[in-house]
Amino acid sequence: MSLIRPTSKKFILTFCLLCLATEVWAVRAKIRFLFPVSMESVTDGFENTKINTSEFVLSFVMPVSRNTQLDFGYSYFNARIEDPDTSSEAYSGVFRAHLLEIGAGYTGIELTRTISMLIEASTRFPVSGQAEVNGTPGSSEAESISGMGYFLGSGIAYGNIDVLLFFQRRDLTFDELTVLRDGISKDVALHSTEYGIGIGYTF
Repeated sequence: MSLIRPTSKKFILTFCLLCLATEVWAVRAKIRFLFPVSMESVTDGFENTKINTSEFVLSFVMPVSRNTQLDFGYSYFNARIEDPDTSSEAYSGVFRAHLLEIGAGYTGIELTRTISMLIEASTRFPVSGQAEVNGTPGSSEAESISGMGYFLGSGIAYGNIDVLLFFQRRDLTFDELTVLRDGISKDVALHSTEYGIGIGYTF
């Protein structure tokens, strides 16, 4: 039995590739944490239920001009959801997704000698994912995922640190993941729109 879980293997492989890219192509790696402040979400199969999410982004940036850079990276998305106490099905779910990120950033607007305005946009495509739901009627699991997402952000860059306000949209479908509602099988999918604050560090 392997001592390393598939999720850990994906993370280690991605990190090694980013480190290799930094050494070979002299690009810079960036780590960013996203903190949603406002979120609107609809989870098919879990209507009128609140979902809790977290996301971590690791990427490398490739300069194409003095103020413009291309972003290539990896995003790890995690979500948890539970039926309200009044629900007879009492479902709870855990969702994880690994997404490939492709985008661009621009820092050509100088606010001061050391601070520049930052504008970023990117698209994210899921490459793998896992999900599980458990409830009184039974359980369901999924090992494949489809969908896409996009990210828009604007803020400031100071040295290696950037802080921005972001907007992102995410639509993810976990294939063959279902819940049973009133005797009817329903597919489970996540649709969310988030506004929040992102903090990044480039090294």
